[in-house]
Amino acid sequence: MDGVPKVGVIYIPSSNSLYEAIDGCGAYLNGAKLSVDSASGVGDALLVNNIGHHRENDFVDESAERIRKWLRAGLRGYRSSGSAAINMAHVASGIVSCYYEHGFGGPWDVAAGLVLVHEAGGVAKTASDGSDFILSFGRGSICTGNAKVVDDVIRVAGKPKVDFA
Repeated sequence: MDGVPKVGVIYIPSSNSLYEAIDGCGAYLNGAKLSVDSASGVGDALLVNNIGHHRENDFVDESAERIRKWLRAGLRGYRSSGSAAINMAHVASGIVSCYYEHGFGGPWDVAAGLVLVHEAGGVAKTASDGSDFILSFGRGSICTGNAKVVDDVIRVAGKPKVDFA
């Protein structure tokens, strides 16, 4: 097709949660329609952020500084998790307002979640510069949620110095 995922399915066995979406048909959790959270910016957002497995000094320092920036800007709540797919499912369902990760492992981490977030009314942007997210191979950078919160989270975080392009 055009390189854009059209179907997304994420199953979380521990909660028996089946998230599913088809392009143009909406996003659902166990049959109930989903929509993203309505946070308007960092100050009323619950943000989930993966730092990933990278432990290079520059990357660790940059990741910690990004979290400090969000907290100093009045972030309502912060969570850290290890699964891009689950984080994006939670964004689609409004459990969290926004998911940000600079340095995810590859397209398999985010492909299903992209369909879920889009079909739930959200957006996906490249966390490093705020451009529309395009699925590609290699490490990546992503921020998902409603358009307002995504733009504000990226603005506060600033442009990462460590590049995964």
